[in-house]
Amino acid sequence: MFSIKKLLGTISFASISLFSLAQKNKNIFHISGKIEGFKTGKAYLSCSDADPELSDSVLVKDGKFSFTGKITEPVFCTLRLDTLRSRLGFFLEPGSITIAGNSNELHKSNVTGSNSQNQWKEWSATWSAIAQQAGPMYKRLDSVTEKGKVKASPEDRKVFDDGMASLSAQTKTAVIAFINKYPASPVGPFILIDRFINYPDPAMLATGFALESNVAKNSLYGKKITNYQYVAARTGIGAMPDFEVTDTAGKPLKLSSLRGKYVLVDFWASWCGPCRKENPNVVKAYQAYHDKGFEIVGVSLDTKKDQWLKAIAKDGLAWSHVSDLKGWEGGIVKEFGIKVVPTSFLLDKEGKVIANNLREEALPKKLSSLLH
Repeated sequence: MFSIKKLLGTISFASISLFSLAQKNKNIFHISGKIEGFKTGKAYLSCSDADPELSDSVLVKDGKFSFTGKITEPVFCTLRLDTLRSRLGFFLEPGSITIAGNSNELHKSNVTGSNSQNQWKEWSATWSAIAQQAGPMYKRLDSVTEKGKVKASPEDRKVFDDGMASLSAQTKTAVIAFINKYPASPVGPFILIDRFINYPDPAMLATGFALESNVAKNSLYGKKITNYQYVAARTGIGAMPDFEVTDTAGKPLKLSSLRGKYVLVDFWASWCGPCRKENPNVVKAYQAYHDKGFEIVGVSLDTKKDQWLKAIAKDGLAWSHVSDLKGWEGGIVKEFGIKVVPTSFLLDKEGKVIANNLREEALPKKLSSLLH
């Protein structure tokens, strides 16, 4: 005799199995691609932000290729093809995604099937219109600083600075408008990271993130911002950072051992062009104020000691230098959330942060007010 209890148990087990299967399939993505003008080779998919990191490659035949995998939420990925310099950046999410384009302009390929990608495409058009205005500004500045001229005239510099300030204002307005339009989108936090973390602007980051819904805040990129803010608080105004890292001679240097002096903690690297360009300004400040109670600790993101030491000597950086020679993977770099170099913060005599990222004349001006 067939048991009703057994029947119900069977139905219950089947329901659970179907639910589990549905949940499993919910995270599956399938990409179908067709790139005109590209016959055979390999296609490479990279999603470095995914957890775990997603990386795959497939063969391309007659311009066609496909990827299938698992991903839990929308993430920004990169597609590249053998022999092509151009790359396509797009938002991937679970579901069926189609990529269509041509080998001459892979970065302009059309991506469909991803709602996040539609939003990213909308933002990209807005950002492109803003960014294109910067080209003529840089070209004009370059034209008046070439032929041996070291600096642009105050008038030329003001025109450039005013123009860049206008672009900055346009960017901030555009970002806020996007977040207000799509408060739950994972694209919003991604844009905040791209615009206000990679090019540090803590105030705008906080303003934009406050407008995000809880869905966006709990997304992959929302969590990255939360973590960044937590780490950044360690070097924000009023914070009292400390660390101990070995110097060029292999001896440990503890930051707090320098209390009683004004200390600039300067994150840099021998391979960093902007850092090397800024070094002469830092050298001048050091020479002018060292004897009055100013000290510098250079924290290098180098991985090769010989290049690190060579840059110190060549640039005449006569202050303390430390590094674990692990580059971006260094413990101190991660601890303090360093995303770009040069990055610096100035400590008062008690070890509290009183200023961040003082460039060019801003550093000696600040020191002059402190050590007059």
